[in-house]
Amino acid sequence: MSRKLILLDIDGTLVGRTHRIPADAVLAVHAAQANGHLVMICTGRARPEIEDHILAPGFDGVISSAGACAEVGGKVLSETFIEPEVVTRVTRIFERLGVDYVWQSSKGMWATSGYLTRVNMRERFAKPSRESTLEYWHGIDRMRDRAVALGKPIGELVPASKGTFMVPQWSKLGVDDVREAIGDYLTVINGSMGMFAKVNGEVMIPGITKGSALHGVAETLGVSETDTIAVGDSDNDLSMLMVAGVAVAMGNGTDSVKEVADFVTGDVDQGGLLDAFTRLGLI
Repeated sequence: MSRKLILLDIDGTLVGRTHRIPADAVLAVHAAQANGHLVMICTGRARPEIEDHILAPGFDGVISSAGACAEVGGKVLSETFIEPEVVTRVTRIFERLGVDYVWQSSKGMWATSGYLTRVNMRERFAKPSRESTLEYWHGIDRMRDRAVALGKPIGELVPASKGTFMVPQWSKLGVDDVREAIGDYLTVINGSMGMFAKVNGEVMIPGITKGSALHGVAETLGVSETDTIAVGDSDNDLSMLMVAGVAVAMGNGTDSVKEVADFVTGDVDQGGLLDAFTRLGLI
C-alpha cells in the first residue's frame, strides 16, 4: 500500500464524551504510523486549545483553526488571519446579537465571560503542565477597554484566524440568523459545540477551510490527494471530507457528514476509529 496522509478531527472523532482519546484510537494511530502512514490532527480548535494529552500520541502534524494554520513536524507551513476591520465589524455584530463568542488563533483566544464559563476553560487548563496555556486566554471585555484606551478598533488588538459563537438558551436565534447578520464578511457554518450550547457555529475566512489545508499539506508533502484520508463528524469537516481521496464519517457524526462519506464507521467511544483504520487496511 502507498503511504497515506490521514487527517483526523478532534472533537467527536479523536475524543468523545470523556474528552480523552480512547486507548483503541491511540493504538490505531501508532499502528498506522508504524506502517509508514502520516497521521495528522485537523481541527477547528486553535493551537492553544489543544491539550497536551491530545497531542501525547505524537502526530505528524497539526492543522488548526479550521485550516487557517498548518504545521508539520513542528514547522508552520502556513497561517492566515482575518482582516482587523472584519474582526471589529463582526465583534459588534456578535455583541448586538447577544451571543457568547471567542476569537481564536495561534496567537491567543479572546472570549466573552459567558463563553469561558460554558467551556470550563480554567478547569480544562488548570493542571501544571498546561498552566502556561492560560496566558493565551483573554477576556474580550478587557481587550475592548484596552482598545478604547489606545484609541484603536478592537480588531487591531485581536489577531484572529476564526471565531466560535454560542447562542444562549433563552435566545430564538439560529445559525442562519447569525449568517445573515454577518453577510459576506466571514463564512458561517454549524458548529460542533453541542455539549455546551444547542445552537452554535463557527465563523471563518472565506476560502480557508480544512479542505484547503488538506490540499496544501498534501502538496507540500508530495502526497497525491487520492492517497489522503479524512475522518470527521461535524459540518466543519465537510470540506476536508470532500477533498480527501477517502472520506470516513464517525457513527456519531451529523447526517450531512454521513451523506458525503465513503463509509460510516462506529461511534468515537465504541472503537470507531480503530474499526475505520482496520477496514482501510492501514493497520
